Amino acid sequence: REGREQGYSLLELMVVIALISLIFMVGAPQIQAQFYERKLEHAARQFIYHAQFARQRALYGGRDMLLEPRVTHDDEANWNSGWQLEGISAKGSPEMILRHSLPANIAIYSKGFTDPHSGQSQIRFNPAGAAKSKHGGFVANRLVFAHTKNSSLQRHVILAASGRWRICNPNSATNRKELPC
Repeated sequence: REGREQGYSLLELMVVIALISLIFMVGAPQIQAQFYERKLEHAARQFIYHAQFARQRALYGGRDMLLEPRVTHDDEANWNSGWQLEGISAKGSPEMILRHSLPANIAIYSKGFTDPHSGQSQIRFNPAGAAKSKHGGFVANRLVFAHTKNSSLQRHVILAASGRWRICNPNSATNRKELPC
């Protein structure tokens, strides 16, 4: 028995490879779904971050700030293109502060924050920090963020009458502490 080599047989190696493949096939969709959820959650949180930034600039700068859908190359304002933040100068003309594009595979399926008088989608933060429409009405509303590769993954970004922003998941269990959408 001195000349016999130690090692694994071809059958043993094939069984191990088959088991690893099976584990990967079962786990990969779960990992991908978690990746999609994190990307969606990040996009929704970016929107809230920029809205809070706009409110702070309005409070400290003493002038109106607009958070509105990003204007595309064909001059159409659309939340799916992202959003932009503009400050209103003393002369009344808009001054671009920042532009943010939505990440790939994230879409906003909503016409939220549309002024009923002008038909424009925007959130205007006045120097008091209140979110108002161009004509002074309150802008409580929501935007629905969704992942294009898995339409059941959604996050609703909601501005309440109190001025508080929140993100809710319409697919979450109701026994959690989350408020319903």
